[in-house]
Amino acid sequence: MQNSNVRLKIYVMRSFFLCAILASGCATYKTSVSQKPIWEDTAAILRNIQGKPQNLSLQQIRDAIISNSSRLITFRANIAMTLTAPDLKGPVRCTGLILYQNPKSLRAMGAKFATTMFDISSDGNKFWLYVPLENKVYTGACNTFHRIEALGINIFPGDMASLFNYREILEGEKPTLETWPAYWLIHMLEMDKADVNLKGNLLVDRVNGEVFRCELFNADGSIRLQAVFANYATYNECRIPQRIDVRWPAYDTTFSLAFSNIVVNGKLDPKIFMLAIPKGAQTITLD
Repeated sequence: MQNSNVRLKIYVMRSFFLCAILASGCATYKTSVSQKPIWEDTAAILRNIQGKPQNLSLQQIRDAIISNSSRLITFRANIAMTLTAPDLKGPVRCTGLILYQNPKSLRAMGAKFATTMFDISSDGNKFWLYVPLENKVYTGACNTFHRIEALGINIFPGDMASLFNYREILEGEKPTLETWPAYWLIHMLEMDKADVNLKGNLLVDRVNGEVFRCELFNADGSIRLQAVFANYATYNECRIPQRIDVRWPAYDTTFSLAFSNIVVNGKLDPKIFMLAIPKGAQTITLD
């Protein structure tokens, strides 16, 4: 009888500890949550912004954004780039240099393993892209998409310069404002006699008044471009994002830029934005 009682006590104790272990596991186990792409969820950026939200009018927000953009005259930085596109065999990563001069002059060079992959310049109306491995120079208008077979990508040269100058995005449009707890949403509208078209959206955090997301639309209402701006820092009285992620949904293409060694409003020779066509290179004009 005594042995039976001992065995019963051991059984009860084992059962108790087993239940405790299972209960502890159930309490600490969390179902993994898949992280949404940055294009669908920019909440992580807002969580990193600390401070009291401001209450500003649409005109005050607009003036502050344009004022900061106007202070940026020139920009120079080293870049780490990541490019993805359907015809590429996985992400392409390279490093390089980017130069910008207000309002629309842009020059960017990318290299990998000490080999130049591309060199592109743009004046806001026309662009020139040199691909050394092909010894070809592509040129065309900035305000449309172009297919670059040598790189396996589609590019819209005018978009990149506009990301440095929100003034170009805001001016000439009729904005409306939505106020949310953590950010403002500015809708940029184009109005004519018969129609109202949504040209773009700017999302601005309410603490610092900085643009953290931009969307531009095609005439048919589809999204042409999405851009996310992060890690702002002050350089020569200008607030500059140290990372920009860009996506062109129609072509399933993304382009990520991380800036380092940033110089703002330094002197740049205007000739640096003129791409010298190498001798013997084939020039291809794109429609």
